[in-house]
Amino acid sequence: MRTLAETRRIFFGLILLGCGLVTALPQPVAAQCEQAATVPLVVELPLLQDDLGYDSLAPAIERSVHYLRQLPAEKTYSLCGEEYSVSWLIESLLAFKRIIEEKPSAQVLTAILKKEFTLCQAKGRPSDHQMFITGYFEPLFRASLTKSTTYHYPLYRKPPDLVSLPDGKGGEKKTGRLENGSLVPYPSRAEIEKGQLLGGQELVYLADPVDAFVLHVQGSGQIQLADGSLRRVQFAAKNGRAYRSIGRLLVEKGVMRKEEATMPKIVGYLKEHPEEQEAILHYNESFVFFRWGDEGAVGPMGCLGEPLTPGRSVAMDQDCFPPGGVAFLATRKPIVNAVGEIIGWEPLGRFVVNQDSGSAITGGGRLDLFWGGGGYAEAAAGNMKHPGSLYFLVKKK
Repeated sequence: MRTLAETRRIFFGLILLGCGLVTALPQPVAAQCEQAATVPLVVELPLLQDDLGYDSLAPAIERSVHYLRQLPAEKTYSLCGEEYSVSWLIESLLAFKRIIEEKPSAQVLTAILKKEFTLCQAKGRPSDHQMFITGYFEPLFRASLTKSTTYHYPLYRKPPDLVSLPDGKGGEKKTGRLENGSLVPYPSRAEIEKGQLLGGQELVYLADPVDAFVLHVQGSGQIQLADGSLRRVQFAAKNGRAYRSIGRLLVEKGVMRKEEATMPKIVGYLKEHPEEQEAILHYNESFVFFRWGDEGAVGPMGCLGEPLTPGRSVAMDQDCFPPGGVAFLATRKPIVNAVGEIIGWEPLGRFVVNQDSGSAITGGGRLDLFWGGGGYAEAAAGNMKHPGSLYFLVKKK
């Protein structure tokens, strides 16, 4: 669960993400999306040729349907200039799933969708109606359930004194701790770590503070214990402090240029300058708490409470776009050689589903693509920072 979303890494690369995956359901439409986030097609619809094939798409759609069936059927969302009920969005997803089960060619599929579905474009940036596309992935680190000389950087459980209360104005909840009956800010990252304030709440220990921070950024990941077993850690809560990008900090300090601020570059700098690590990491006051992932889960959970599908699930502002909605994404993806180096870029075109969110993925012009785990996913997520077009589809009434 992330929030898995400052542009969530306005300076590109997952280390700049706003937070991990989030478990809360989407909140009422925010002021930033009072205007429609989708518009009629501003360019000719491309050939809807999916570069992944259809096998991974059907399960992703099923997870969106499962989520939507838990909402009131009459609840409505704005899409393509109209209001659609949850029941109609479900029917749209099921109708689309039936079509792709026949594995039509790209030409046939495009023709069917033009005939039977309404298609529109995400509004994106005012200048060119393009989305800013980044990526995220599920990291894997070695860890220990007990503290040792090697493993002594903890991930913490949600502390019992962390509370979230309504702000009294109908907006989002405020997070902090109660002091004399009043809600006060929860300690910052620096206060938690320097003051060792959460003794007894340790979930697992990592060998490197940068690894721990990457997990805070991603919001979920897998850990490998000494016996070789794998366990998943998931986002549980945040301390309520605003996310501050360490990538932005390094750019402002003149350490690197904006275009260089990718995850590999930032992680490399932190590990090459251990004397600066603490000050840089503590610049970001936001702090993430974790829980163990559900046994048997096929992937990390997104903000809809459904497992994410690599290459299909995307994080978007859930106040701007219908949760669980399906769209066609056109952007670029990396070409990676045998040693994990990016040697070029090629077109990416595929159907994606809106199943996650992130604290830095805000407004109608941002999209974060979940790549899954492994070397290619890490390379793609850490370096993706491209414009792209996004086309939503909903069955005609």
